[in-house]
Amino acid sequence: MDRVPLVGAIKNWISAHKLPIVIVLIVMISGAVLVTEKALDITENPAFCGKNCHIMRPYYDSWYTSSHNDVRCVDCHYEPGLIGHVKGKINGLIQFYSYETTVEEYSGKLYAKVMDKNCLVCHEKRILSSDIGYLGVNFSHKNHLLQPKRGIGLTCTSCHSMLVIGMSEHRSVTDPSCSQCHPNFVQQDVGHIVVTTSSCFTCHFRDVPGNTSISGCPSCHGPPKEMHHNYTNFNHTSHVSKGYDCLTCHTNVSTNANDVVPKNKCYSCHNIRERVDKYDDFSFIHKNHVTNNKIACYNCHSEVKHTPKIKDNLCAGCHGQEHPKDWLTTHKKEVLIGKVCSDCHQPKDCSNCHAKIVAGGKKAV
Repeated sequence: MDRVPLVGAIKNWISAHKLPIVIVLIVMISGAVLVTEKALDITENPAFCGKNCHIMRPYYDSWYTSSHNDVRCVDCHYEPGLIGHVKGKINGLIQFYSYETTVEEYSGKLYAKVMDKNCLVCHEKRILSSDIGYLGVNFSHKNHLLQPKRGIGLTCTSCHSMLVIGMSEHRSVTDPSCSQCHPNFVQQDVGHIVVTTSSCFTCHFRDVPGNTSISGCPSCHGPPKEMHHNYTNFNHTSHVSKGYDCLTCHTNVSTNANDVVPKNKCYSCHNIRERVDKYDDFSFIHKNHVTNNKIACYNCHSEVKHTPKIKDNLCAGCHGQEHPKDWLTTHKKEVLIGKVCSDCHQPKDCSNCHAKIVAGGKKAV
């Protein structure tokens, strides 16, 4: 019986204080919004994890010095959309709580799965564009990402996989060793998500006779431009046009390309026997590791190196008769007075191999 008068009294009080109540609600809601926005701004700032969690510091440092340092971590590591953002936030808070409340030192391997759709938010045009030339390498994103290669469905992180850990061990696409054959390459390591040449080589050189590229050497970089080695000119284009194979002149084209992944390496991540029993199932292994879970090639495979060398006494094998054996004896007088080949011989006869010269003994510019 007392309930009705109490409800009436509350209604009368609310009716008499409508304005203060509205003001208080607005202040409370605004405060909640501001606090939430500030909390989101703090927790989604790369420095929140990068500087507060020592296990994240190397990743933060790599991001900070990379070409993506104007993109927040959550923009790549949270799935696009409101639901993906909420899921990422909940997962992140759980991880933060676990890190702060765990007594034992964390010693596991950090792993993050970046979805292709995150990359395509900014880079969709690259997928639809034609071949691009990057530091002399011909590459088509469309051919690699939209259709399986050698039975493997690749993802963005199959190539853009270098995430700090291992940076000193695995070669980037701008590794200085490339300049051995491509002097115009510029060292431009960009740390976080840099392309790794080892990832390219693992596929291109694997299970290929002679360790040559599955698509042929010219498919990636074409014949190098004219080179000068020990005062000798060499034009790859003229030799390639005549049908000479790269192995005719080069050796040690690739190393570690055909190394077998040891089965015990699987136990570094798996402790379920049924999973390890799938070791010989090529399709299952690559679909679940590369396509579905974005595992980088170098996590399982050995680092593949592409450091071709020139065979010993190479030129003499084909050009041994270009000079008469006694040419220096018969031309001693000419050499002593400073004559050059073109003073007597047609320039093209000597300049095919030696530093270019013109009549009069001057080097061609």
